[in-house]
Amino acid sequence: MSTMEWSIKKYRSGGEPKEVADRIVVELPLEISVNGMPMVALMRLPGMDKELAVGFCLTEKVIESASQIRLLKHCGQLEEAAGRGEDAAGDGLDRGNVVDLEVEAPGERERFSATYVVRTGCGGADISAIEDYHEGEITSELRVDEKVIYGIGEELTRRQDIFRGTGGTHGAGIFSATGEALVVAEDVGRHNALDKVVGWCALRGISMEDKILVLSGRISYEMALKAVRVGLPVLVSMAAPTSLGLRVAAAAGLTVVGFSDGKRFNVYTHSRRITP
Repeated sequence: MSTMEWSIKKYRSGGEPKEVADRIVVELPLEISVNGMPMVALMRLPGMDKELAVGFCLTEKVIESASQIRLLKHCGQLEEAAGRGEDAAGDGLDRGNVVDLEVEAPGERERFSATYVVRTGCGGADISAIEDYHEGEITSELRVDEKVIYGIGEELTRRQDIFRGTGGTHGAGIFSATGEALVVAEDVGRHNALDKVVGWCALRGISMEDKILVLSGRISYEMALKAVRVGLPVLVSMAAPTSLGLRVAAAAGLTVVGFSDGKRFNVYTHSRRITP
């Protein structure tokens, strides 16, 4: 269940307000547990929950590879989300919704589980991770024709069905160097959408070292860092990068493309990978 109906009062200049039914995106919690230890709760758009959990563990360095996963299990059942207006009963939460992972030699989970972090849809800043990258880490010699960049954002948008109906989601996709979409995911949070597509590839043994990550939202340092951690060489966004995001990308060897709208784009770092 990705959307739900909500009764609203719509106002238009020069007209009378009208009571109408609107579609809104669903946001509900998912707990990720590693080796029996509750680690983090993410506020997310339900769907691709296993992929989200695996992607999160990869991009947050809890695991280095999907090969470390011995067991991956989704528990709980989504309750019908409440909310048809001010008189709706219930709180719209899906209780007991958990993804359990049993993994070999997990790393860095303590920085989450010590306080059991609850992250919003847009994630949470981990200040300790700002310097958590290796200079020159991305060495891929991938080359992408500029024509691919012009068309890639439109293809991402075309596959965001929930966004078109609600305007309430971010999108992320993994694309080949020729512009083929391998997977596209939507979520209430930019970080979650990214983790979903990373997890989808990891569970299928698809290497990301020759792929393009495409985002609908801005490139903050967390987004750049997540891309670097899984070896993605090119990151394209339809929005802007931040200064710290660019510092991470420049040092690590990540190519960052921003403001890609089908008619223009800016290359901020390591432009050698984008060819005329």
